Amino acid sequence: MEIEVQQEQAKITEREINLSRELYRNVAAEGAMLYFLIIQLNIVDHMYQYSLDSFYKFFFKAIYKVSVQDETRIEELIKSIRFTVCQWIMRGLFERHKLVFLTLLTFRLMQKKVIEVAYEGAQMEFLIKGKSKPGTENPLEWLPQTAWDSV
Repeated sequence: MEIEVQQEQAKITEREINLSRELYRNVAAEGAMLYFLIIQLNIVDHMYQYSLDSFYKFFFKAIYKVSVQDETRIEELIKSIRFTVCQWIMRGLFERHKLVFLTLLTFRLMQKKVIEVAYEGAQMEFLIKGKSKPGTENPLEWLPQTAWDSV
């Protein structure tokens, strides 16, 4: 009888853990997005090398700053992580690369629909890469044909 009671208690505990884990999934996604963004900064300049260990320290520093324990905790955690990591990264960037980093972060937030604006992948591809081959047709309605041909 005791084993059956403990098994039922274990099932209840497992459900509670699964619910809690789902709540914090957005916090983990924010951390992953920021980490992969900052490790790609070495494309901008080879001097920008960030280790997972250093990111881990700042990630948990941001978590420990949040003392809210109510329903706004998840939102506060995300804000704290974003602010702490961005502050850490901005300290180490050259002045000319700070705007590049903030632009990349803004585009990622637009892509994740954190910033409510119209985001289209085709526009982003054009902004980053330009047109693929000479003589291709203009797939962007907002860009005049003369501007497309001059790229």
